[in-house]
Amino acid sequence: MAGIGFQLRRLARQDTISSVVAAAGHAAVIAAGPWLFTIFALAAIGFIADQITDRDVLANFRAIVIYAFATSLVMAAPITIVATRLVGDALWLKRPQDVRGLLLASYVATILPIVVGVAAEVLLLRVEFGAALALMGASLLVALIWVALAFCGAVRDYRGVTLSFIGGLLIALVLTIAVAVAGLESNAMAWAFTGGLTFTFLGLTSRVFATFPQAPGPLSASLEKIDDGSRRYMRLMLGSFLGNAGVWIDKVVFWLSSEGSRLDNGLLHAPAYDSTMFIASLVIVPSLASFVLSLETGFFDRYQQYFATIANHGTLAQIENARQRLQRYTLEHLVLITVSLAGLAAIVILTAPIIIEALGLQFRQIAILRYGALGAVFHFVFIAASSVLLFFDRRRRYLILQALFLVLNAGFAWGSLKLGEDFYGAGYFAACLVCAAVSYRMAEKTFDRLNFLTFLGNNPSIVGTSGARSPWLDRLFARLRTTTRSS
Repeated sequence: MAGIGFQLRRLARQDTISSVVAAAGHAAVIAAGPWLFTIFALAAIGFIADQITDRDVLANFRAIVIYAFATSLVMAAPITIVATRLVGDALWLKRPQDVRGLLLASYVATILPIVVGVAAEVLLLRVEFGAALALMGASLLVALIWVALAFCGAVRDYRGVTLSFIGGLLIALVLTIAVAVAGLESNAMAWAFTGGLTFTFLGLTSRVFATFPQAPGPLSASLEKIDDGSRRYMRLMLGSFLGNAGVWIDKVVFWLSSEGSRLDNGLLHAPAYDSTMFIASLVIVPSLASFVLSLETGFFDRYQQYFATIANHGTLAQIENARQRLQRYTLEHLVLITVSLAGLAAIVILTAPIIIEALGLQFRQIAILRYGALGAVFHFVFIAASSVLLFFDRRRRYLILQALFLVLNAGFAWGSLKLGEDFYGAGYFAACLVCAAVSYRMAEKTFDRLNFLTFLGNNPSIVGTSGARSPWLDRLFARLRTTTRSS
């Protein structure tokens, strides 16, 4: 998608340290803005408010925010990924007038899944009414931010996007601390936190509107496009839902186990596991930012060169050379980023006792932090390799990978509980390790077969829009193999 990617490429190519750092920072916001917002806000609010309010109130507040973040990520993911694909299609077809309508339709389409998801949590956990309302409000707003951020990939104002998150973070901090000072309870703190989210949401929406000023058509027409896209890209929707559910399933397993406990507002949590895994997850952020920069610079250039060679009727040798350059650059940079991430994880592992003590956590959480940092290395490989598959429209394999991650993370997390607290976090690490190996191999094979996929395997006139290969194509390949053997 054009927009921020173009601006990041220009910024990263400037020969100054500040420009490279700025590009990495903006890339981190694009890759994980709401995630970073939530972690930093909770850490700052917890540090400050711990001196002025009861710890039970803080625990209830944190649980509302964490559940809102988790619910919105999982339930909004299907609409978000379909909307992203539709925006990419609109820009490719030079129809920027469709973007505003798609954004508004995506907002509307996201509301129902969020309401259903939060309602299910409230009923199953018997959440207190005030907390349920706060959870609903926060979940809806975070979900809309996820959608808006996906569209912000198409805008050129990366500073505006980053400032929207920074401004929202500061407002959330000020309002939430003010409510705590006033002696109000966790539900009021959650609503104050939602005030900061509102600023971020409005800021992101305004950036999209400023970039695409064309008046949208009827909302019903845009909703029909979302509905049609959902049917065409069903595998993307399911894969996105399963993959994001997989990110949280190990926490859910611990919440429901003997390690979990019920808060006053009815929400479950496992404080020893949750807090440590959230800290470990920060390890992955620099690598995600680096990967986004890599996609938007060297990968994007070679990606365009490959398809430009085909469009300009290049020879088979020229096409193959372009394919090899694309493959070599992508896989080499994936390995380099992974190695740097492994170095960062090694530092966390070696200094785990110091980190745990500095944060006032329990020493029994050291093992969780170490397994979480190791898992983050392979989780990055899994995310990156899955993203590469999507670039080449390998939707079925993407769906299989996300389902595999969900099942393995749930199963291994349950197994780690049976093994005892020395193995807490090992399930996440094992799931990420297996999925990283499988996804990397799939990405490698995709590059090896890219010429075939481009001309035949992913050709809509042959495989259809669903990505499933037509039966007659299978028969054709069978005849070709028979002919080759006989000759």
